[in-house]
Amino acid sequence: MKQVIVTFLFFLSFFYSNAQKTDNQNLDKLSKKIHSFEKLKILDSALFYSNELLSKSIVTQDTFYELKAYNNLAKNYRLTNSPFKSVKYYTKSKELNLIIGDTNSAINKLRRIVIAQNSLGDFNSSENTAIEALKLTIGLPDSLALKQKLGLYNSLGIATKRLKNYDDAIIWYNKALEISIDSLKIITLKNNIAVAYIKQGEYKIAMDALYKILEYPIIKKKLKQKARVIDNLAFVKSKLNFPEAEKELIQALQYREEINDLSGEFASNIHLTKHYQDQNLNKKALTHANNAYKIANKLQSETSKTEALSYLIKLKDNPKAEAIEFEKLNDSINIARQQAKNQFAKIKYETDQYRERVLELKTETAENALKLTKEKSRRNVLILISFILLGGVFFILYSWRQRIKTARIQERQDTNKRLSKKLHDEVGNDLYYLLLQLQKVSGFTNDQENLKILHGFDSVYHKVRDFSRDHKIETGEEYGDELLSLLDAYGDQNTKVVTSDLEPDFWKDVTPTKKEELYWVLKELLTNMKRHSKATIVAVTFTKEKKQVVINYVDNGIGIDLEQPLSKNGLHNVKNRIKDINGTITFDTKPKEGFKATIVFTP
Repeated sequence: MKQVIVTFLFFLSFFYSNAQKTDNQNLDKLSKKIHSFEKLKILDSALFYSNELLSKSIVTQDTFYELKAYNNLAKNYRLTNSPFKSVKYYTKSKELNLIIGDTNSAINKLRRIVIAQNSLGDFNSSENTAIEALKLTIGLPDSLALKQKLGLYNSLGIATKRLKNYDDAIIWYNKALEISIDSLKIITLKNNIAVAYIKQGEYKIAMDALYKILEYPIIKKKLKQKARVIDNLAFVKSKLNFPEAEKELIQALQYREEINDLSGEFASNIHLTKHYQDQNLNKKALTHANNAYKIANKLQSETSKTEALSYLIKLKDNPKAEAIEFEKLNDSINIARQQAKNQFAKIKYETDQYRERVLELKTETAENALKLTKEKSRRNVLILISFILLGGVFFILYSWRQRIKTARIQERQDTNKRLSKKLHDEVGNDLYYLLLQLQKVSGFTNDQENLKILHGFDSVYHKVRDFSRDHKIETGEEYGDELLSLLDAYGDQNTKVVTSDLEPDFWKDVTPTKKEELYWVLKELLTNMKRHSKATIVAVTFTKEKKQVVINYVDNGIGIDLEQPLSKNGLHNVKNRIKDINGTITFDTKPKEGFKATIVFTP
């Protein structure tokens, strides 16, 4: 009865939840379509369907897919080099993360925005965004908070260094250094601190720091980082008038050329330009300034170009062309940075409006929810009544089928008991009486042929008696021993029967009816084995998997042909018995390849 109720409740909840899932399934299909286009790198289609997902998720008020849409749009606009649109959707995604309480994801979105703001030259906005993210780490678990702080401290160091706030940059880099455990990150941070000291003119402090970096074993394997440190150290020595400075600056440039580090080559050429300028070797300085300019063009970096041009203007006799280009580039950079500031200000304004809209929607939703409660309740009651009626019909049909199965099992057991009693009381007793009468016949037992007849009668009598006793199966605590006795009875010199050890309470939850039916099934399988299979080894194991009893029977006999009807190979009754206890039995066998049966049923 308990099982029937659980099954009924399962189907009830299944049908009810199915009615609620239609919208979600449509959104899920749309989300998978976007993912497919992203994998194929067809980003215009991915953006198109991301916008569609956003519209539909807002209409259905599905926060999960709305958030997915924002994330998809932010990522794909970033990949298509549309930073402002990317920041717009990262910002909306961040706001939604905060509303649903996913602070860590909100910080990740803010870090993406920081990177975009740094790349666009809006270092003030980058600094403010990083501090906003840093405040959010307060409520995070320590492991997550430390990971986020490490990235944010480094971003703040970069932004403040670009703003020429070198004292602040050193503070932020040191904060990152305090929590960093990765050797490579530690080297990078220490190098950044040394660069900040160089910018301040603190050359001796920078030199000490750079020498210590070179003591790290990992630096020997990381040529790019090693060349950077050697170049910075050589530049410091140049400022301190060390005689080996020029040689080491050139060596650092050569390292960078060997590993094709264009950004590094640019930095080395700028350092050599400054070095030769300080030494009043303007011809050599001009050569490296020209090299820096060429590399800046390869890098397609406007800021690098303006830096190289600023030195060319100082070093050339007639730098008119360079001055014009410098002015154009400088204006372009300033305009781009101003536009970036304006765009970020606009996004901030839109974000504030979005936040207000979300709050208004939440209030409106709460009010609408109150209005719709009665309507939903009526609809739910009608759905529930429908399900109850369906469940009632299902329950009646199920109960009817169970009663038929139970009646069939009981009838079979009663018939077996009746036949057993009749065989014992009538056939068995008559055989025994006949056996006694023959023994009384004078001289009957002296003849060998007569003795064979007597032994035959005796064998038949014992078989009848055993058949009678077989129907009295112990289904209580001794059931396990009963099964072991059955298995042992089929083992002999030619056939070895093995089984698994069981816990004492293995059969505790199995009903007596199922125990009895299983007993007869195993006996049928073992009898078939003995009569037909010629097996030398039989294994029967008992296990429980996911609250189900699983019995595996395996022998190495000649197998059977499953294409024949089960009634012809003696397995028809076996299948019916297991079916009657709501179990399953599967056969795996071929002629001359052994026989395997797997039985599964619930206790």
